[in-house]
Amino acid sequence: MVQFSNSIETAVINRSEAMEAGDHFKNGASSKSQMSRRNFGFFYLILTATVIMFFAACNKDEVNSNSDSYVIIEENTAGNNALVIKAYNVENGNNDISSAKVTIGYQSSDKEWHYLEFSAKFENGGFELHLPATIPDEYLSPSSNVLLYEDGIVLSDIHAKNTMAMIHAHNSLGNIGGFSFSSGKWNMGFMYADRSYTEKGFSKGGLEYDCSYKKGWNIVYWYWNGTNSKKTTQKPKTEKFKCYFSYNTLG
Repeated sequence: MVQFSNSIETAVINRSEAMEAGDHFKNGASSKSQMSRRNFGFFYLILTATVIMFFAACNKDEVNSNSDSYVIIEENTAGNNALVIKAYNVENGNNDISSAKVTIGYQSSDKEWHYLEFSAKFENGGFELHLPATIPDEYLSPSSNVLLYEDGIVLSDIHAKNTMAMIHAHNSLGNIGGFSFSSGKWNMGFMYADRSYTEKGFSKGGLEYDCSYKKGWNIVYWYWNGTNSKKTTQKPKTEKFKCYFSYNTLG
């Protein structure tokens, strides 16, 4: 049986101290400094950050692959809407990685950056990451940001707020890369919402939105092939997802 450890910490960090080198591209992860760009909207994140990871299931979802890489997602743990992400036999995982970490931040009126950090030890080729049932309101962004880029999208509640959970890979040097979840066609990621609402319609670029979010953590799926694309909270029934690690790409 693989054993994991998990820790949660909250940090208050000056903006100058919060910058970390590294961007994330396909199967990579962004640095803390990129979090100041959250007002670019969720659609922008989809197109530029294919590392976003999410899963949809009822309480417990186990997905196996032929290469023995698999993930288990546990929702509503202990009846409090917390989320547990268990990744085993991570593709491209190696001894450079010491932990998997989610960082969510915001800048207060005094120009201080504040961060929530949730981390888990990376060992035996995987990790078990626990995300809390509630994220404080100040760490969330308006869901209506998507309307800045997509006039074909309809939100059932324009006052809803959300945030994405990007899982970064860390070691003693800091953020070295990130983890993503993919079936080859579909990508998977995690989004926290402060209330239930829907996101429906078609973007100018042809992306179909078909999402029904609940209060708490949601698992979101999307694919993009240049012509047909979709973002949904409905789990693709025949897809098997793997967890991948990729180093940051500079430039």
